[in-house]
Amino acid sequence: MTRRLRIDDLTELAVPEQPVLSPDGTQLVYVLRTTDKKADRTVRTLWRTAASGGTPQQLTRGEADTSPVWSPDGSQLAFLRAKDGPAQIWLLPAAGGEPEQLTTLAMGAGTPQWSPDGTRIAFSAPVDNAAPSDAEAPIVTERLDYQADGAGWLRTIRKHLHVLDLDTKECRQATEGDWHAGDPAWSPDGSQLAFGAATAPDADLTPTAPAYLLDATDAKAKPRLAGLADGLTGSVTWTADGSALLIVGMQTGPVGHAGLLRLSLDSGDVVNLAAPLDRNVMAGGPGYPGATPALVDEGRTVLFCVRDRGCSHLYSVPVDGGTPQHVLGEAGQVVSGLSVAAGVATVALSTPTSFGEIVTVDLASGTATPRTTYGVDVEHFVPVEREFTVSDGTVVSGWLIRDPATEGPQPLLLDIHGGPHNAWNASADPVHLYHQELAGRGWTVLLMNPRGSDGYGEEFFNAALGAWGTADARDFLEPLDELVADGTADPDRLAVSGYSYGGFMTCYLTSRDNRFKAAVTGGVVSDLNSMAGTSDMGHFLDVYELNSASDYSAMSPFAEVSKVTTPTLILQGDADVRCPVGQAQQWHTALRENGVPSQLVLYPEASHLFILEGRPSHRLDFNRRIVNWVEQYAGDASGPRRAGIDAAHWQRRLSTLAARHGVPGATLGILQVRPGGEDELVEAATGVLNKDTGVAVTTNSVFQIGSMSKVWTATLALQLVDEGLLDLDAPIVQVLPELQLGDPDVAKQVTMRHLLTHTSGIDGDVFTDTGRGDDCLEKYVDLLADVVQNHPLGATWSYCNSGFSLAGRVIEKLTGGTWDQALRDRIITPLGLQNTVTLPEEALLRLAAVGHVSEGEEEPKRATIWGLPRSLGPAGLITSTVADALAFARLHLNGGVAPDGTRVLSEASVAAMAEQHAELPDKYSLGDSWGPGLDPVRMGRPAADWPRRQHDRPVCVPSGAAGRGAGRDSADERRSRTRPVRGPLPGDLR
Repeated sequence: MTRRLRIDDLTELAVPEQPVLSPDGTQLVYVLRTTDKKADRTVRTLWRTAASGGTPQQLTRGEADTSPVWSPDGSQLAFLRAKDGPAQIWLLPAAGGEPEQLTTLAMGAGTPQWSPDGTRIAFSAPVDNAAPSDAEAPIVTERLDYQADGAGWLRTIRKHLHVLDLDTKECRQATEGDWHAGDPAWSPDGSQLAFGAATAPDADLTPTAPAYLLDATDAKAKPRLAGLADGLTGSVTWTADGSALLIVGMQTGPVGHAGLLRLSLDSGDVVNLAAPLDRNVMAGGPGYPGATPALVDEGRTVLFCVRDRGCSHLYSVPVDGGTPQHVLGEAGQVVSGLSVAAGVATVALSTPTSFGEIVTVDLASGTATPRTTYGVDVEHFVPVEREFTVSDGTVVSGWLIRDPATEGPQPLLLDIHGGPHNAWNASADPVHLYHQELAGRGWTVLLMNPRGSDGYGEEFFNAALGAWGTADARDFLEPLDELVADGTADPDRLAVSGYSYGGFMTCYLTSRDNRFKAAVTGGVVSDLNSMAGTSDMGHFLDVYELNSASDYSAMSPFAEVSKVTTPTLILQGDADVRCPVGQAQQWHTALRENGVPSQLVLYPEASHLFILEGRPSHRLDFNRRIVNWVEQYAGDASGPRRAGIDAAHWQRRLSTLAARHGVPGATLGILQVRPGGEDELVEAATGVLNKDTGVAVTTNSVFQIGSMSKVWTATLALQLVDEGLLDLDAPIVQVLPELQLGDPDVAKQVTMRHLLTHTSGIDGDVFTDTGRGDDCLEKYVDLLADVVQNHPLGATWSYCNSGFSLAGRVIEKLTGGTWDQALRDRIITPLGLQNTVTLPEEALLRLAAVGHVSEGEEEPKRATIWGLPRSLGPAGLITSTVADALAFARLHLNGGVAPDGTRVLSEASVAAMAEQHAELPDKYSLGDSWGPGLDPVRMGRPAADWPRRQHDRPVCVPSGAAGRGAGRDSADERRSRTRPVRGPLPGDLR
């Protein structure tokens, strides 16, 4: 059965993007985005395949290779590579070979644009108008555009055009001034460059970016205005005859839809070729997929992307004007990137079950053909669209993500998109994998596109201007009411989350409504007054989104923060200047002061867009924390669940305790079992496996688990009971008629129950080595004829290693093989344990820890022997990782069922192993009683209670030292952090 998509799949994704066709249309190059988990970074490399199909081949092996562009003759590829600094332009022969670095600009270069004759490359790049600058000097500014998210303090840095001559390798800066230039586009004859630029002295107050032309043949040329004096120029494309520019931009001001504007260079007239669609034209950008328009049909037609109901689709329209025609994209599909050649277009296309593939489109027939196959072999929960009519008559769309197999009211997460002019869609989403994770845990996820969302017409797009919260809150709350009424959502298990504008709305809704049991706000906007003066887009927000309201109290969450009662998780990049960190800090401080459960999580050096392009570890953490928080506070109608395990805390504590107690190396594992939900496993490692070699401990390291082995042996015995092959209360001489013990009467009467409960009275400290052969247990049992009784059979309890070796021999007789083989066949294999072994030669194939010993306060030294004799295997010779050991513990907490549903042990036997069978004479060391192979007292309550509890946390702390207290301290702290202590605590973790 295909497994479900998980958050952990984030680092396994390979997603193609930025496709480009060779000029003759035969070759296709694209960027492949993957993850280097060890280095904690996103990796991008260039790949090539035949446009007609074939096996892709890797072209480059850099860490950040992007923006490939073919030379006009198809012989070379220019691209950007970031290597030990900012991105520079590199050149790669199309036939293969080593790339050549072309630029060495201090602040890097921008996307390369080839001149039509292939002799020059133009690009925009940051320059410092006052270079060299002193990073420690005061920042002095009169303008408002002195910072930018992802770049930080701009100081005197501005973006300008550059032209690189490929023959001479000379790179000259082609524009200058106290303004920013956009990306350039070459005229068809290669004589001019067109671009947009915010040149006005007050462009920081009144955003305008007119279109300009620059003579590319004259190094002294100055830009001259081409048009859109009061508009905004985004991406620029020339018409084939050079008479006009095709601009993705706005004719007046930054409000409303962007159009596909045809600007006549003769008359200055502007026509919006996309106007009949009433849709936003998408040039492409982080979180806003689209593409730069491209000419086809010998320049008579232009292809472009628009946002439709949250998706980006490909359209065409005659350059001279006409009715736009749909080319590619259906409901739930998103188009990004666009390249054309020889009657073929190529794009990256994502669908409800694919994060993206490179697709070619035959423009004559309209046939679309995938050319890559990077999809992950997992099953997606496909979002289903649903419309809601709110009380003022507005129709809003949303997407429901839910396991179709679920029935009845379920916990529901309302997730709110950013922007506010972004939009959810049904395409597979690599950013918000928590949607899929929650659906797999029985949740419903609701993704609403309220008024202000993109893809529903310009009137809807502008419907929340100056009315954040006051106009759009009903677009969330009334659909929730409808879902509760129709039995989809459980009103006692509602949660809300959102990022950026979604973070604002999360704060707003919880400050005005108390229905939510959990909230997660990220990229926070909490106080509109301070936001307007601190964000890199604060002035824009104030004037063009909030309409310069004189009083923000009706819209601002902070005005009503005292009414918030919802437990809130706050996720924030500490380098975010779009939604500055102070917004998150204000909200957290107020909630903390008001006694509302809250947690502030700051991601170091993370900008506003870290959830898209940040460190993989940060993006994984972001997703996991959302799941854990809403599950904790809204996953159960009866009230908050236990908090998730703080992995960082336990890593710190393990390292601290190991150092305090002189433990050379240790691993720690804590498993939180959630019946009916997803278990949580946290692992930590510290120190070295062997002080002589210095090899570091990892969570995959194997340690001897000592007397924990007895529980595994007891489990084997109880399996045989389940199968009718063994009776716990029958004398074991029925299985071993040759058995002789020091007391002949005990030999006749001793049962498996006596052995497993340490009540046989046989001297337990018999560590005789009977060799390495498969007959070692048989020989060991023969030696027991000379072993004395410590006490009469069943009279009291005494710890008995030899009794478990005897039990192991019984298991061998009943299974027809060795104890080791029985363990592999009956427990290790059914549980899928990859790192659990019984023999030293098996351990040596893994990262194996050695024991260490010390006297008094001296430093531990490597022990002279590695382990017990093989004959003591059933009592204490299993070697395992913490994850495997806890997987075995889960078997007992899960009623004897393996993760794949296989029954390994009956429920009755699981319960019997946790029941009290014998009282301990010393109740304050290990516990007060014992069961068959298992101390039934844990954390001050019977182990038999484990399966009935909603959550449980078995813990395992293997270490490479004897007689040390780190495990005890770690366990004691874990108890104090997870549940009240009732009664005496066990002294160790065996």
